[in-house]
Amino acid sequence: MRKLFVIITAVCFITSAIFVSSCNDCNCPQPSDKLIAQYDLNKMIVETNTTNVATGFESVFSKNIFDSTSRAKLCQVFVDSALFYSDNSGYFFIETLDNAWVVAHINHDIIGTSRYDVQDENGKYFIRDMVQTVKYAGYGFVDYYRKNPSTDDTERKLSFVTSIPEAYWFIGTGFYGGPQNGNYSQYDGNQFILKESVKSMSKGIANVLSEIYANEDDRVNFCRDFLDHIKFFDDGSGYFFVNNMEGINIAHGADANHQGKNDYDLQDSRGTYIIRDMIDIVNNSGSGFYEYYWVNPASGLEEMKVTYVSAIRGTNYFIGAGFYFI
Repeated sequence: MRKLFVIITAVCFITSAIFVSSCNDCNCPQPSDKLIAQYDLNKMIVETNTTNVATGFESVFSKNIFDSTSRAKLCQVFVDSALFYSDNSGYFFIETLDNAWVVAHINHDIIGTSRYDVQDENGKYFIRDMVQTVKYAGYGFVDYYRKNPSTDDTERKLSFVTSIPEAYWFIGTGFYGGPQNGNYSQYDGNQFILKESVKSMSKGIANVLSEIYANEDDRVNFCRDFLDHIKFFDDGSGYFFVNNMEGINIAHGADANHQGKNDYDLQDSRGTYIIRDMIDIVNNSGSGFYEYYWVNPASGLEEMKVTYVSAIRGTNYFIGAGFYFI
């Protein structure tokens, strides 16, 4: 019996070693013990989207938009189109920290009204909770019950809110429903975060460029001002870039010195023409994922990068962002 046990143990050890060796020799994502629940993934998506857009507005407001009327117009134009999730139930709202006057919302009827005393379907003063959360914690999650615009049903909603300090406003967005079934690897979870972030940013910027900035120089400057300071993921390795369909870099969140350069012939260390391939994805599908090798700005090391790119409607631009894995 002891001899049989030793033989079985040896076979298992050899099989495991072969499996590990074969996986380490390929480029596939390595298995992870940590799985992300659907509910936690949704929290990551709304926190990332809210923080990114808040950073963009803060950057633009502090640099070149100083009056509240112009700021409110920019916010409303962006919010009108920057919907996310497949059912478009993800939307942004922006209100003042002083009595929660609505600055921007997909429901235009409430713009300019105070929501400070608004209650949810269970009598909770959820807007007051948002204001208090931002004032005293800087950011955080608030849960309440509200009508889902995609289903017209009253559902539990969890929103993430954070400040836009330059304007003394706060911004939020959320998702509907309680804990759901489904678990994702870190790799798959990051893909979902990327897709929803890039899609939302693409649609919001497209509307701003269409409605506010007609001049090419103004469009370029807005993209740079809005995106240059946005960093996401825990290590800050996530950033946005914008190129036009000729390959010229319009904005680069990790390297401002790269802006204006022609990337059409840019290759990774394996000889892949990165931007050419991204242009093909945008031309053929409008959006999609792409893998290549690039230096991670957080680690300084070359790593495999997964990027999601999307056309910016009404322009010859596309926007992308990615995550790294070893």
